[in-house]
Amino acid sequence: MRKYLFILGLICFQVYGQTTRFFVSAHQDDWQLFMNPNVYHSIKTPGDKTVIVHTTAGDAGEGLGNDAYYKAREEGSLRAIRFLCNANTSGAGHGAEMERKHLSINGKKIVRYAYKNAVVYFLRLPDGNSKGQGYKRHDYKSLNKLFKGEVNNIHTIDHSAIYKDKQDLMRTLALLVQTERLTGSIEFHLPDTDQTINPNDHSDHQNSSKLFQVVGRQLGGLTFYFYVNYFSAQKPLNSTPEELLIAAGTWGATTSGIGDLRHYSTWDRLHNVWLGRQYFRTEKIKSNPKE
Repeated sequence: MRKYLFILGLICFQVYGQTTRFFVSAHQDDWQLFMNPNVYHSIKTPGDKTVIVHTTAGDAGEGLGNDAYYKAREEGSLRAIRFLCNANTSGAGHGAEMERKHLSINGKKIVRYAYKNAVVYFLRLPDGNSKGQGYKRHDYKSLNKLFKGEVNNIHTIDHSAIYKDKQDLMRTLALLVQTERLTGSIEFHLPDTDQTINPNDHSDHQNSSKLFQVVGRQLGGLTFYFYVNYFSAQKPLNSTPEELLIAAGTWGATTSGIGDLRHYSTWDRLHNVWLGRQYFRTEKIKSNPKE
């Protein structure tokens, strides 16, 4: 009887003890520099799910032109995910093949990739420029202006979806979370919006975080992880030697995708300075009393 209860307990732990971690990355090469090795630790945890949500196309105002810069950055992110998954266990039987789907979430067509226990979403909203001023090609629309209510009807750069306002986008994000979440705990990994901790950050980083913070607080019962982004370059190295190797390998995989698709590699002094530095704080959110 005790053996039966022990086995039953293990089964319950496997089913109900799973964690879903959502890493929100405004651009396709943000999480590799600011949220790794936490992404790696998440991927290598058996039974857990890692979900990367890229909110913008990261197209730098080029849209579908300029040799499709957004596609190069997407390729970099996908290569990085495969590298992390296969750094933990063999890629035998998987290779470079990823499950690719177009999901309809809140009536929006969104591309989703899956590989082992990792999932990647590309929402492809317009890159908002560093201060949220937007780009001419996208009628100067941005997440910053959408969040403030200054613009409406913002569409993806490939015109696959349109969001009429901030509430429409947040409903979509909330449904995405419900679509991917396992039965256990939930974590949201986001850029820190405290300007005293994370100053001079990109507008897309900040507004992606603000949107998911609203969604997370409405959902309740989760933990926020808030990361220092650009400013972490001014902080001391704090990764272990193994974590530094993982971070460098992840970034190398990312830059290979960008370079292979005919864009300047970001394996340079400007970007590499962030490797080996990961700074974050946590905040637990109580369960929503309405549930």
